Parts: sequence; C-alpha cells; structure tokens
Amino acid sequence: MKYLKNPFVLLGIIGIGYYFVQKRKILKKTPSASKSVGEIEKKELSEDEIKNIAKENKVPMSLIEDCEKMNKKDLARTILANQKMLNEEKMNNDERNHINKMVEYLEKELDKR
Repeated sequence: MKYLKNPFVLLGIIGIGYYFVQKRKILKKTPSASKSVGEIEKKELSEDEIKNIAKENKVPMSLIEDCEKMNKKDLARTILANQKMLNEEKMNNDERNHINKMVEYLEKELDKR
C-alpha cells in the first residue's frame, strides 16, 4: 500500500490501464489489427490473375507462381544467378530476351517487397 502513495507509481498504473482500454477499443473496431502485417498482405492469386500478369510481362505462369512463394532474399539470389548466366553463357537472342524479361519481372517483384 505504501507504493500507491507515490504519485509516479499511481500515474504508471493509470497509464497502463489507459493503454489496455485503448488497445481493446481498437481491436473491437478492427479485428485485423491483432494480425501481423505479413498475414494481412499475404493473398493468393487466382489463375486468371496469374494469366493476366504473365501476359502483361510476357513471362511464363510458372515463374509467377514460383515468385509468389519466394521471399526477398530468394528473389535477389535468383536475379543475380540469371544475370550471371546471361553474362557467361552463349545463347541466341530469343533465349537472351526471354531471360531478360524474366529478370525484369523479378526485379519489379523485388521492388514491391
């Protein structure tokens, strides 16, 4: 009881109570506030959306599906590997253009994340 006579302890208890009351109000208004940002932003693409993205960027659908599963570090590693392959391997222009389009798409996705 002697601690409650100290004004700083009393203000601290009031402050903590106020914090929990405000947090409860926010959670009642928006239930998604308790979820992490990753859970909220993570959404599955439908097959039609994947087809549209593939047509826009002129890349295969399998690349888009794989890209959705990758994290930021894996995307960067894939981009570097493809650029290294472009510099070191001999290939015709069609293959080179196709890989360039894939790298461009991967870079866009990396910038989004």
